[in-house]
Amino acid sequence: MRAIKSFAIIVFVLMILTPVAVMNTEPDSISKIDNRALAKFPFGEGAPKGDLTRNIESYVQDRIGFREKMILAFTMLNDKLFGKMVHPTYCYGKDGYVFFKMGANVRYGEFHETFADMVKKIQTYCEERDIPFLFAFDPAKTSVLTQYLPRGANYDSSWVKTFSAALDKRGVNYVNNTGLLIQKTQNGEAVFNQKFDAGHWNDLGAFYGVNNMLSAMHDKLSTVHVNRMDEFNITRRLETSLPVSTFPIHEYVPVFSFKNLSEENYTKLYIDEVERNPRFRGFNYFVNNERLSQGSPKVLVFQGSYMNGKGNKYLRNSFGEYVAVHNYQNVINFPYYFNIFKPDYVLFEVTEYTFNNGYFDMKRMKSMNLNPPLADVLSNNDEQLVHRALNTSEIKVEEGKMLAKITWTGGPKGGFVWLLLGDEEFDMIRSHDKADTYYVTVPASTYQGALQKLKIVAAESRQIVIYE
Repeated sequence: MRAIKSFAIIVFVLMILTPVAVMNTEPDSISKIDNRALAKFPFGEGAPKGDLTRNIESYVQDRIGFREKMILAFTMLNDKLFGKMVHPTYCYGKDGYVFFKMGANVRYGEFHETFADMVKKIQTYCEERDIPFLFAFDPAKTSVLTQYLPRGANYDSSWVKTFSAALDKRGVNYVNNTGLLIQKTQNGEAVFNQKFDAGHWNDLGAFYGVNNMLSAMHDKLSTVHVNRMDEFNITRRLETSLPVSTFPIHEYVPVFSFKNLSEENYTKLYIDEVERNPRFRGFNYFVNNERLSQGSPKVLVFQGSYMNGKGNKYLRNSFGEYVAVHNYQNVINFPYYFNIFKPDYVLFEVTEYTFNNGYFDMKRMKSMNLNPPLADVLSNNDEQLVHRALNTSEIKVEEGKMLAKITWTGGPKGGFVWLLLGDEEFDMIRSHDKADTYYVTVPASTYQGALQKLKIVAAESRQIVIYE
């Protein structure tokens, strides 16, 4: 009897100590089951700020051995016995539909007004340069499939209507895919999967949503190609677990793939040189030779996960050149990308649930001040025009294989600055660190071909100065 008790005690102690002994101590570790960074070590360099006791508790809870296996087992047990989704990321709706866990309802406010102002600034910038612009709003799964939300859910997306009115008031060119996707759903078409991918449309939804954008773009520029379903192979793929999770499912999802696509991938040529926010690094550059030969334009797209994941294939089939930048935080630095790629069309796509400071910094949006075209400034100028010698020691050039960054120190502490390389005009951006320092990134080939013709024009408080 004593031997049995001793054995039981040993087993009990091992059950307690083993998870501690195999704790995950790897720095910057990401949890696969809930797709987030695990808590950092609470002591030493790089330790998180705040209450030490709470930080220790978070570290142990996140790093304890077998954490993901225990979460999965607990989740599956609740699913099988009670039909409940107990998961860090997902929740069940009605009829087995899966959604992201629902938070508090969004209230329309200053952030949304600031966002609408930013969109208008970008559109004005493009239109002043005769470049058409379109803003595209994509709904969350919760807004399209509200009838399948969890029982008792108090979901309110009325802020979207107010935001649309704000865009209308500013004269923004935009499409809102919410109504279209609701209509397709009511007609019996599954534009979102029942379970797989709780946050994004599926390939069918992306086809309809992107085509809605393309139709609006085609109305402004007829060389934009609007896709047809017969241009794609449409099949089904079995998904056996939820994304970034090992939670088992069994669902067939639609898959659209190209039938014929003659394209070149320039992404690797640029990706190491094009600046992006370290949290949002998405970038692609494709050249479609068939569309290019038909005169289809170059499009610069600022896009989120809806397009990064499924929507990009349709844009690649519709334009001669397709340059895609992860929109979050990066779009606020809009002139940087416009300078480099000089597009024929600009598309800015955003999804309903990304309207917050974590994706788009409100302070930076408020301070966004884009250059007018230099020709407009010169033609409207009734002030003194001054010529000065350019001090080449104030110019610094960082030249890569594809891009060249040109920095000028000694400029005005206010106003606008342009760089002229031969016949090409580029907007210089003021440095955040030094008020008299401006920079611009241009194609390396443009810089090399016009080095001797470099000029800088500065619109200062009471005069325009040409440095050459």
